[in-house]
Amino acid sequence: MKKQAVLTQSKLGLAIALALSGPIAYAQESDAQATSDTTIEEVVTTGTRLQGSAAAVVEERKAQAFVADILGAEQISRTGDSDAAAALRRVTGLTLVDGKFIYVRGLGERYSSTQLNGASVPSPDPTRNVIPLDMFPASIIESMSVQKSYSPDMPANFGGGNVDIRTVSIPTDQVFDVSVGTGWNTNFSDDGLSYQGGGDDWLGKDDGTRALSPEMVTALARYQETINTANIAASEGISTAEAAAINRQLAASLNTENEVYSKSLSPDIDGSVTYGNAYDIGHDLTFGFLAGVDYGNSWSNSEESELVLGIADGEAAVDQASESRVTTQNVELSSLLNFGLKLGDYHRVETSTIFLRNTSDRVEQGVVETPNSIDEEGLSYFDTDIRYEQRELLTNQIRGSHYFPQFWGFALDWQYADSRASRDAPGEVFYRQINDRDLGEGLGNLAFQQTRTATTLQYQILEDDAQDWRVDGELPLYLAEMDILLKGGGQVSKKARSSFSRRFAISAEQVANDALQNVGYNDLFSDANLTDQDFGFALFGAPTATDPNYLAAQQVEAGYGLADIQVNDDWRVSGGLRWEQYTQVAAQLDLRNMTVIGDPAEAGRVEDDVYGSLALTYQLNDEMQLRVGYGSTVVRPDLRELTEVIFVDPLTDFKVRGNSELMTTDIDNFDVRWEWYLPAGENYSVAMFYKDLANPIEAVEAKGTDSDRVITFLNGQSGEVYGLEFEFLKDLTFLSDGLFLSGNLTLSDSEISIANTGNVELTNNTRRMTGHSKYVTNLQLGYDSLNGEHSASLIYNVAGERIAFAGVKEGAVGIGDAVEQPFHSLDLVYTYYPDFSSKVKLKVQNMLGEDVEIQQNGRLIQSRSVGTGISLEYSYSF
Repeated sequence: MKKQAVLTQSKLGLAIALALSGPIAYAQESDAQATSDTTIEEVVTTGTRLQGSAAAVVEERKAQAFVADILGAEQISRTGDSDAAAALRRVTGLTLVDGKFIYVRGLGERYSSTQLNGASVPSPDPTRNVIPLDMFPASIIESMSVQKSYSPDMPANFGGGNVDIRTVSIPTDQVFDVSVGTGWNTNFSDDGLSYQGGGDDWLGKDDGTRALSPEMVTALARYQETINTANIAASEGISTAEAAAINRQLAASLNTENEVYSKSLSPDIDGSVTYGNAYDIGHDLTFGFLAGVDYGNSWSNSEESELVLGIADGEAAVDQASESRVTTQNVELSSLLNFGLKLGDYHRVETSTIFLRNTSDRVEQGVVETPNSIDEEGLSYFDTDIRYEQRELLTNQIRGSHYFPQFWGFALDWQYADSRASRDAPGEVFYRQINDRDLGEGLGNLAFQQTRTATTLQYQILEDDAQDWRVDGELPLYLAEMDILLKGGGQVSKKARSSFSRRFAISAEQVANDALQNVGYNDLFSDANLTDQDFGFALFGAPTATDPNYLAAQQVEAGYGLADIQVNDDWRVSGGLRWEQYTQVAAQLDLRNMTVIGDPAEAGRVEDDVYGSLALTYQLNDEMQLRVGYGSTVVRPDLRELTEVIFVDPLTDFKVRGNSELMTTDIDNFDVRWEWYLPAGENYSVAMFYKDLANPIEAVEAKGTDSDRVITFLNGQSGEVYGLEFEFLKDLTFLSDGLFLSGNLTLSDSEISIANTGNVELTNNTRRMTGHSKYVTNLQLGYDSLNGEHSASLIYNVAGERIAFAGVKEGAVGIGDAVEQPFHSLDLVYTYYPDFSSKVKLKVQNMLGEDVEIQQNGRLIQSRSVGTGISLEYSYSF
């Protein structure tokens, strides 16, 4: 029985009060707890790394009751992937999008969930509910599990699958590892861009240069977020001239002097240090710890182009065109600190503290053609866009595992996790100048405009807090030939998100036209000019109804029970039920008085339902098994998607607007997989899957009031995804000692039916689902020398074309869907082991020099050069 209702106003008030007062989180749980608490030991039979790395993960995969793929640390090392996102694209049926998000079996990132050591983690992304997986460096990962069929001990918010990232665990002996590395990209041959208004960012943290000044913070509180001259005069009871002087001083307090210049890019650098040990402290007690720090400073330099298509004269036409150069500095800093206490063989308590920081400092400059705005031939805009984004995740976990042989072998696991993710974007500065191409190139042909937005500055802060309590119990029973494992547990997960944004514009409407020509940013927006009443600058800033300011809270209460029955040597039956009650509230805020915009009673929802699964495993022989599974799950709108505010997606630059009318997606999942496991790590598998979706959620392009794209979300009437997966690992020693080949292939299709609305007119109402690729291929040709001194891998990855966003129409004329083109990735990784303790790794990535491209109506509407990356790393284990 499914119930749905809206929250009362009192419950909304309680949810918002909780969101303001402290960390509230939503989390998800997994049966991976037991495996995350157990160190996986490699089994090496003949000395090759192929067999050693395969054996560790194959045994776990075989033992799973539900369909899952496991990726071990050694496999990640072989492919040379530096983070979780890049590594997961090697898993069967998974595709990597924007370098950060994983699509499982062709379903977008909303249809997958992410856990860290069995607990959910909040997200610092303003437009997505899932955490960007590029934040997790490979150095802290012990293994990753991708579960593709649903089990009741996992959250019901399960679509394509669940990714559990298991961090390195406490060692049994002393470990001390050090690594250093450097890298270079072919795009570095062109100079990059930098600017003078930045701070000291080598640790990936703004030193305060970009942040709102103390004077501005005080003024925003004093004048209720509106610092326009008229409001200051009314608030203070002073003259307009006096208020204008205050207004100009506030303008001068902003970081407006950001002169952009060209610079040669330095090579990338990275390094890590890990140390841990275990101590016998007597009385059958063992204490252990592990500490690690990972640092990276890298650059990307690319050429980008974009077209925005519209309808003109009954056919598709260009509304906007741009070509730009983009330089981004990325700083990554992570640390891990684990403590553990073990009592005998039956009781263990561990803590994990993980801190991740990922900072992006981005400069973009280029020419923008807007035919609707500029009619004079030879004129265009020259835009400068500076963005600084700091993402952080801090999570604290404590978990225990207890075994009671005196109580019939009862086992108890428990966990508490407290996490906070944040996104601080204090340095978003935008300049627009008129570009007179007839005057040639350089500063002499550029002029600022006498507009209210001579420059704009935006300051955003997002915090996502999560808390999760869970307990799981297991009891084995033995009846005749049957081995039965009963498992049950409960979970309470909470999540709270707050998002605030302030936007200011410096007006040059009263500035003399000649003062705006042939001038740089620093000279024009100097403190002297900003505070000079005769120069004519004015500062504007006031909240609007579309500002992305909101509070949201979510709570999931759940209980489950399942049975795993080994009926005999041939049959295994696993299944159970999960009950969840889901409560969510999302409310847009007016910062002037911190009140909710709209009807509070309509801002929340409550749902509860029972979700089930059943899995059958048939042992064909000692090496082969056949799995069949079914699960009923849901995918719910996230906190951001239910608020009708507009964000700019930091990855796509598209405007994104929520939809408070979104409904939950119900999914029926069906899986069949045949598996064949051979000695020496060889294995083969073939899988079939089918997913039936009711009310699937899709990102679509909405009708906008200007030439910018606005992406929103709609429920379709129905959707389905189905396909085949093939996977293999083959030893090729019959060709050459130490040679092997591994890979996977996914062939699938999807269909969604989605109706037009007053705000959205789609060209194709029945089509493939957004983000779905008809094929995904991974191939790895590997080599391990018999003397153990050399290993090499040649890795190929490609995903078929996928719809980036659906095309829209006006009247009878429509624009086709925008389709991202296949990206053929070919990487080479070579590792040399000069001795038992050290290794040197060389990586060459994107050897084919592919670019990221999106096409629409047969035209290239987006492109981004990637270049070929080369890196070298040395590591030593003491």
